[in-house]
Amino acid sequence: MPLPAALDGGRRLVLFLPGHDPTDMDYHHGRFANQAGRFATLWSCRTEVSGRRDEPDQPVSLWSARSEGPNWRQDTDFAVLRWDDIVVALDERLALVRLWRGLAALYEFARNGTSRRYFKATLRYGIFCLFPVAILVLLLLGGLLAGLAGAFIADLLIPPDVGGHPATLAGLVVGSLVFLGLFHQPGRRWRLHQALDDWDLARDYLHGHTPVLDERLGRFADYLVEKVRTGGYDEVILVGHSLGATLALRVLVQAFARDPQFGRRGTRLNLLTCGATIPKFALHPGAGAIRAEAEAIARRGDLVWTEYQARHDAINFYKFHPVKLQRAEFDTAEYGQPVLKNANLKQMISREKLRALRWHIMRLHYQFLLANEMKAPYDFFMIALGPVPFAELCASRNGPISLFAEDGSVLPPQNPTDTRNEASAPQDAREDAS
Repeated sequence: MPLPAALDGGRRLVLFLPGHDPTDMDYHHGRFANQAGRFATLWSCRTEVSGRRDEPDQPVSLWSARSEGPNWRQDTDFAVLRWDDIVVALDERLALVRLWRGLAALYEFARNGTSRRYFKATLRYGIFCLFPVAILVLLLLGGLLAGLAGAFIADLLIPPDVGGHPATLAGLVVGSLVFLGLFHQPGRRWRLHQALDDWDLARDYLHGHTPVLDERLGRFADYLVEKVRTGGYDEVILVGHSLGATLALRVLVQAFARDPQFGRRGTRLNLLTCGATIPKFALHPGAGAIRAEAEAIARRGDLVWTEYQARHDAINFYKFHPVKLQRAEFDTAEYGQPVLKNANLKQMISREKLRALRWHIMRLHYQFLLANEMKAPYDFFMIALGPVPFAELCASRNGPISLFAEDGSVLPPQNPTDTRNEASAPQDAREDAS
């Protein structure tokens, strides 16, 4: 079969909105360059990534990438919408402030029934939301045992004629100090600090108490509108990962509000949400504004919204629709936007690595943003650096597998009766059963 003429994918802008992540920009850039190299090896193409640069007076860091295959090329600008400074400011708070506010947030989500709704929506996320509570209980037990030991030793050492309850006081002091020590480490290493800050921020965002973050999202919207107005890009993809998916909704709502012609300027507009936690907010009874934002974006006919979900990621809501807030199947437009797609980690990384990462929850959560070890229907770097438009790539059930040859060349358009796109249809059932 002859190869099609050289395909020029044009210029693409990928705007990445991270979740609650304090990662600095040098690491973001280094990881991207490293993973882009792995992508190039897997798909038999060449990729060059420029150095990182910061947009003047904008909370944006970006770099450029050029990818070339046997019969295609693609130019991409990849921009990180930065709010890591806000995350770092939360992380630098006193331990007692973090504890108080984080526990207050968790209590609110439990009191109003939101936590119970998580279990009904996706069992794994329901269990995951108990993670900070379970770790805190473990650390409290450590402090309690240390306090009891301290009280026992003090009782042996302090003369019986000393008035008051010195042994009890000594036990309380020892227990409190040990708990705070454990809260620092291994609490930080176990990401307890990040989890408590995340729940605290989620509660404040729901209630409109995040003025600094709201101002930042407005600046992101301005930046997005400006880039589309310039007409310099054939396609723009806003990527929201984890909490970033929820924030991306507000960015888009504000962008459409700022420019009534935003979706009609000749640039293909797309929203990719992956590892998303939109229902974490939307299932809260006080999340009317967030539900309205999701519904508004879902109704847009001038934007394509696709959400990729992974069964092995405990932090996303697997097979749960973020707008309809109900269980949903993959690869069907029955529920409206977004169309849900399966990011099956078993197809993306080796079974040995998946087994080794089984208890590394955050690492699995970030696999959405990393290069694959194997060609699979979901490939983040093919979305970002490949020549196929986002909507077309997502419309293929097998993603790039159905669109590229083994040598990395783009295949000619398939016959509509070709069944290769259906080859993975039974996979969802097999994965759920495994």
